[in-house]
Amino acid sequence: MMKPVRLVSILFGLSFFSAIVSADSVEILSTGELNIDLLLPIVVGIITSLLLWRFLLPSSLSNLQVAFEIDEGFYEVHRLTKTRTDALKMIRPRPVLIGVLLYLMAMAGILIIVTDVLDDSLFWNRGPTYYQPVLLMTSLLLALPIVLSPFISLYAQISRKSAADSIVTTREWVLNVVSVIIVIAVIIAPVAYLGYSDYNSVQDDIDQLMISEWKGDNEFDYDIAYASYVCIDTRGIHAPLPLIDVLDQEACELQSQLITDPVTQEIEDYRFGKWVTNEIRGDTDRMLVLIEWASVGLLVFMAPTIVAYGRIMGASWNMLVRNKYRTIRGHTTPIDPDSPSIIKRINSGILVIFLGTMPLAALNGISTLAWTRLEEPDNLRFILDLGGIIGNTLLMFVEGNEFLSRLVDLKGLALVLAAYLMLNVSVVGLALIFEMIRNLFLGGQVIGGIGGVVLGQPREIRAESIVQSRIIAFGLAGFAGYSVLLLIMQVYKEWAELMPYANSSELLTASQVELMLLQETWNFIAFGQGVFILIWLLSVGRWKTVGTTKFDLAPDERRSGAARTTSGNWIRDYVMRAAIDDDIATLRRFQNDNIAADESLLRLERTRARMFEYAMRGLWPNAIETAKTVLAQQGGEDDEARMIIAVGHIASRRLDAAKVTLKGLIMDDNDEEPELVEFVSEWLDPWADRVTDDDLYDWENEATIDHIKELQSKLESWDPISEIGHVHRNRLAHIALISSVAQLRAQRRSDEALQLAVGLVRRYPNSVRARIASALCCLDLGEWHDALEIFRDLQQVSPEDPRVMALSSILGLKADVNEFEVALAVGSVAEKKPWLDQAPSNPYVGLAVKGGLDEALNANALAVAHEAVERMVPPHISISFAQMAIRWFILPLLWLSVGAVILLETGNSEYAAALSLILLISHASVVRFRNQAGREVKHRNQSLMVMMANRFRKNQVVGDPSRAPIGNHLLMSGILVEVGGIIFDVGMPLWLIERNRPMRERAWKSFMLDRMKSLRDSDLPRTQPLPNRWWLRRPKPYDSDVPAMERLVGPVHYRPMHRTETPTQKPNVKGPPSMSRKSSPKDLNVKFRRGSVTER
Repeated sequence: MMKPVRLVSILFGLSFFSAIVSADSVEILSTGELNIDLLLPIVVGIITSLLLWRFLLPSSLSNLQVAFEIDEGFYEVHRLTKTRTDALKMIRPRPVLIGVLLYLMAMAGILIIVTDVLDDSLFWNRGPTYYQPVLLMTSLLLALPIVLSPFISLYAQISRKSAADSIVTTREWVLNVVSVIIVIAVIIAPVAYLGYSDYNSVQDDIDQLMISEWKGDNEFDYDIAYASYVCIDTRGIHAPLPLIDVLDQEACELQSQLITDPVTQEIEDYRFGKWVTNEIRGDTDRMLVLIEWASVGLLVFMAPTIVAYGRIMGASWNMLVRNKYRTIRGHTTPIDPDSPSIIKRINSGILVIFLGTMPLAALNGISTLAWTRLEEPDNLRFILDLGGIIGNTLLMFVEGNEFLSRLVDLKGLALVLAAYLMLNVSVVGLALIFEMIRNLFLGGQVIGGIGGVVLGQPREIRAESIVQSRIIAFGLAGFAGYSVLLLIMQVYKEWAELMPYANSSELLTASQVELMLLQETWNFIAFGQGVFILIWLLSVGRWKTVGTTKFDLAPDERRSGAARTTSGNWIRDYVMRAAIDDDIATLRRFQNDNIAADESLLRLERTRARMFEYAMRGLWPNAIETAKTVLAQQGGEDDEARMIIAVGHIASRRLDAAKVTLKGLIMDDNDEEPELVEFVSEWLDPWADRVTDDDLYDWENEATIDHIKELQSKLESWDPISEIGHVHRNRLAHIALISSVAQLRAQRRSDEALQLAVGLVRRYPNSVRARIASALCCLDLGEWHDALEIFRDLQQVSPEDPRVMALSSILGLKADVNEFEVALAVGSVAEKKPWLDQAPSNPYVGLAVKGGLDEALNANALAVAHEAVERMVPPHISISFAQMAIRWFILPLLWLSVGAVILLETGNSEYAAALSLILLISHASVVRFRNQAGREVKHRNQSLMVMMANRFRKNQVVGDPSRAPIGNHLLMSGILVEVGGIIFDVGMPLWLIERNRPMRERAWKSFMLDRMKSLRDSDLPRTQPLPNRWWLRRPKPYDSDVPAMERLVGPVHYRPMHRTETPTQKPNVKGPPSMSRKSSPKDLNVKFRRGSVTER
């Protein structure tokens, strides 16, 4: 990295050489005067840039770490790069190479300039000599990073932040780029307009001044006035320059002011009078206005980068200062994970000095710029050169104090104050680029600040290489241009006599050019400092929080050690067994039980248990976020977590995000679960034509595929019967049959539902779902006491299970309504509404919320099957014949009639034909747009589902909770996906009827007539919770000690439930884990194969 010590050495070296370089005028050679020695700067720049890319840049990025919160006030810190090799791997992806290239271009340009200055004196013993092609190449190398810097900064700040959204299509990328260009054009346009107006008004102002200055009785003559000479005061840089009242050139040129240079302590006779014609006077004023507005335009153009810089520094200040101070003391920190060397401690000391004074420097910069603009003091150049108000006041105070003036060398103090601004620009600019990149990776802005630039969530930074690439590219490309621009302005201000084209303007004096560069530098710095101080004031309250936050600096090493020495996999096996058995209570107990195990390993598995719990309950946004934490804790190498993220995106109807997530899998060659998940995501988009019905038959004896086939058939006829249990005897079939229990209850066939539920209890005695289904069926049949007994059995074994809590609330007992399942059972509408986005595949939230029928049809259309059967409403999503006639006959005929009327009225056939054609094309475009919008798969407000919801309401299919069996939200499921043996529900949207062959409505109604009559003749199931303490008013109809579940199942098949206890750890020393060879995921396209039995 360009360390602070190295930067200070280079800049002071340049100052030294500026003293020994010849003061001859700068010479610029044309292309015909080539000497080989003139190409030396390019050779040095290229070689040094290659060294930067190969060694210094990877070295600067070799200690990147990321921290993410595991518990309140506790963060795990994971190391991303440790060696230069790790860093080289990180900067190889294409998005990073763009940032690296721009950074190296900026550095190469600076190095070429420095070499060009130094080699003339050190090697060739001549004055500053430049070769024009070299200058052209240098300008290109410096201009490209500067010009692209604001675009990259703004793009990063307004673009998507999620890893799943990081891969965008070409169309989206073009739209984003165009949006950034428009935003920058919009903010520059007012400046360009005002500057253009001000520039054009200079001539009028000069004319007015000449008229007011005209002397004599003759009529004013423009030619004579323009040719007349005047004496202008060149001490200012704002137009119009004031006039000095003298009559001749000699008196004008004698106008002077004695100024003591505070740096050299030399007295300078500054001549500020300049004898020019009024024409040159006008040109000078126009030049000043042009430069002033160009500098404002440049400032506004660079505003996105400056704002990003101020936001990052303000939000990162707490974290940087605390950690760099700890580095000075020799401690390892989240930013510097290795034991610091003496050089690193010195570098940290320099950074702490500059960082510690940044708030004071910011206030000084803002107040100095405001005061000098208002007052325009005579010693403006020295005030700005000495570090503003504070620096100038400090120098005057020391100079006026007799004791301090003896103690402190005024010349040395002035040099320090003058160097502070230059060092602040260089050190805080170039050196802090890498510190900011480290802090962006670490997440220090989130931990210790407010209002920073967040380019990715810490968990995604840990797990997703594309997010890492985005941060590095932003840090290098976004800030290199800004820092180099400030450095160029500072170099031209300090060493103008060595720089090319420094005195290219004949209209302005060298003092004016230096003052303008100095003020422009202060404008840039003050703007950034203004943003910094605002964010710093918001963030400084977290200073104490950063000090009390705990960081685990080596969790990966201790987890791997625990797994090797103490049979660390027993915890994973325990969590996986509970998840496979659908035992949410055990997962919840595990998250809170005191277990004797390595804390880092326990944290990982507790997070994994929470991930499974959320996913099994259908709370997919929470499951996705928790899975990202697991993925981050595992360094991105956890296929189960990544698969759950993909399934969560499918359930949330974000199919593109699911496909992106699946691309990061590291799977075994024979692992087909990702292919099934990919297939489901493609199946849910029937308009993409990526899979067809024929692809279903490429799988043999696969429960997921067979279940999809059955659901498609059930969706067409609203059939509640499931036959999957005859083919498969695994967990997926078990949950599918429980969903069939819910559909039988809804269609008033509770006797059949109870028989099915009892049969499922026989097969899986420990199944909480099956026992809840049996209890709910007992409620439908009026057997309240049997339901209560089943609940008591569940309460003894699984009291932590929220589904058991929901059953207790249905039975008239108290339960926590903050639990999702309880809120859906007995909560008010206000208590249910917040869960609409949290449970995207559960239709009962949408049915409970006003206007949520379209979300319910999106989640699982089978939830309204009973009403559709009762009202004889087919699941067709095509438009009616009347709508088709209006769309393609009546409206086109209307547009043709408009053309005919115009033809009759005007007689202009071309105009009439053109208008009719435009109307017809517009009509077809609107229809096409609406069709495409309806086919856009999303969770909320999908236009096709909104249209279907309106059609259902017209036919009185409204999802009325008062006519639906209570508790069905605990049983209903749609398409089921298996991940690691765990079954997850992603819903069954109504639009999947598009995959079925169309059926004539009349034939469908005749087929459904008998079922409609049977449903209407049957009694409603239980739709309301039981009253409180109902058992006191409703005695038990029989006196028996045999448990209700045993009576229902039968004594031969009855097995009581068993509570899963947390096992104790058994030491079992193991060797290093064997690493099986993994393969990158192949193209998960959909010509699949499958064999083998599915019983588990």
